[in-house]
Amino acid sequence: MHPSITKEIITLGLLLLFIALFYFSVPPMLYMVCFIAVALMFLVLAANLITKTDRDEREERHHAIAADAGFAVGGLVLMVSIAKQAFMMHSVDPSLFVALVAMFVARLVVRIYLDKTS
Repeated sequence: MHPSITKEIITLGLLLLFIALFYFSVPPMLYMVCFIAVALMFLVLAANLITKTDRDEREERHHAIAADAGFAVGGLVLMVSIAKQAFMMHSVDPSLFVALVAMFVARLVVRIYLDKTS
């Protein structure tokens, strides 16, 4: 298994554990420790994604497809959350809009940067 996939699996597991803790009565310090663990694993994962490694065209294509799928699913989940809050609560948490806009802006900035440097 590729090391980056292993890091993604560990990060996902820690994130799910962190989310599960909200449904149990645990001390606040445990929340903080788990949050720090998830944040550190996310930083390792992000650093791993940013650093360049030598890959062949097939690996690059798989990476691009996975990135596009992740972007599409993330956007869909945010849109569904916005719609649910708008229609059921008649107000929307601004952080949902910020996350959605940040996704699109980051994608646009990276695309423009890559077009200029290539």
